[in-house]
Amino acid sequence: MSRRGLSAVRPPLVSVLVASALTLILLGRSGGPPAAGEGALRSLARAALVPVESAGAEAFRPLEGAVGAIGGAGDLARSESNAAREGERARSEAARADALAAESARLAALLHLDGPAADDGVAARVVSVGAGLAGGTLVLDRGGADGIRAGMPVVAAGGLVGRVADVGPRQSTVLPLTDAASAVGVRCSPAQPPPGAGGTAGVAQGLGGSTLRLDLLDPNAVVESDALAVTSGLRHSRFPAGLPVGRVVGSRGHFVVHPFAPPDRLELVKVLRWDPEP
Repeated sequence: MSRRGLSAVRPPLVSVLVASALTLILLGRSGGPPAAGEGALRSLARAALVPVESAGAEAFRPLEGAVGAIGGAGDLARSESNAAREGERARSEAARADALAAESARLAALLHLDGPAADDGVAARVVSVGAGLAGGTLVLDRGGADGIRAGMPVVAAGGLVGRVADVGPRQSTVLPLTDAASAVGVRCSPAQPPPGAGGTAGVAQGLGGSTLRLDLLDPNAVVESDALAVTSGLRHSRFPAGLPVGRVVGSRGHFVVHPFAPPDRLELVKVLRWDPEP
């Protein structure tokens, strides 16, 4: 018989053997001892079923391997996801550490200003800027309970910001130099003034924007563009002398001052415990 004919016969033969085995198993449940012929048939059935079981195991082994591979891929994906989350957490912590370091550096610069700004003061954080404008008032997170009083000057690392206008127990409001209701007496001098030079006196008036208008006391005085403006500190002045205000830009009759400490860019300030002369 050809190989093709054998293949056609095998399935019916297997089916007959399986059916015979099942029949013998059912017969054996009667409880009586098996006859010799019956035992021989059972042995034959078992022998026939062994190759069938082996073939089934071989057929399902690739499927088991595929399931294992899928499980391994799932474990790898979870590991990669956990690693990505850990990396993101590490980057977030590093960014937070850099921000804290930068803030500490700004605070250190603020607390170690030279000149009058180095006097005793209260460091405070800007919690809001009125209307988000350059000339808007600032709200600080320190108030009367921290020793702050109305009229005290407020400085930042760059220079003068303004003065305290209103005080609550835990907060205070600052009127910045850029506000239209604010003005400060200044002296203007070159960046490298000659010895003994006192500078040109004037008044820097807020405009409600980002710059101050400079009105010179002597309209004919010569002021160089890019000169430095500092507080004059005249008697009854609201501010002590020598606080940096800003840089002068323009020409005669059209001078403006760009403040060194724009209020809309501040996070930390220092309130000086300084009172003007009565």
